[in-house]
Amino acid sequence: MLNSPRKSREDILCFAIPLFAKSGFDGVSIRNIANQIDLTPAALYYHFKDKEELYFETVKHAFATKTDVAQSLTESNADPIVNLEHFITWFVQTLDRENDFQKLLQWVLLDSNPVRMQNLVKGVFSDLFMVTRKLAEKFTPPYDPHMLSISIIGLVLCHFQSQQGRQFLPGNKAVHDKPKVISAHIVNLLKNGLSAT
Repeated sequence: MLNSPRKSREDILCFAIPLFAKSGFDGVSIRNIANQIDLTPAALYYHFKDKEELYFETVKHAFATKTDVAQSLTESNADPIVNLEHFITWFVQTLDRENDFQKLLQWVLLDSNPVRMQNLVKGVFSDLFMVTRKLAEKFTPPYDPHMLSISIIGLVLCHFQSQQGRQFLPGNKAVHDKPKVISAHIVNLLKNGLSAT
């Protein structure tokens, strides 16, 4: 361990993402992380005051680039339905391709510690939510932008959260797991619902 190259703060965050994605906050200890990345716990504490800070910064690091991409997709002056289609396609592809991000997003939204959840939602998830809300506001009235934003995010997330279990449900097909199929289904569902009024 003494001969290992010194790890930067960003290196540590990148190593910690898959560990927290797999087991969440409670399933990972500072010692686990230190062992996985060939550091001492003391070296981790040099960069992060405690496990809470390490977890928060890890999740924030994982979300940072995603939010920037999402924002760029929804800022055009195109028809709101076109922007919605671009956002949903990107979101589905990102969750399909980046399993660690998908799992971290679920851990954030389902955290059992209310204080930690509040910090994560306000400090990390709210940026992605606000991108979605900005998109949703283009459909008002008659839609409540908060509820529409949650519905958009929920429709996408549900396909990934239920992936293991729905294979045992009647009518399930392998094609239902393909990002293009998921995106098209959600876009058509929303497009028809949003256009109906």
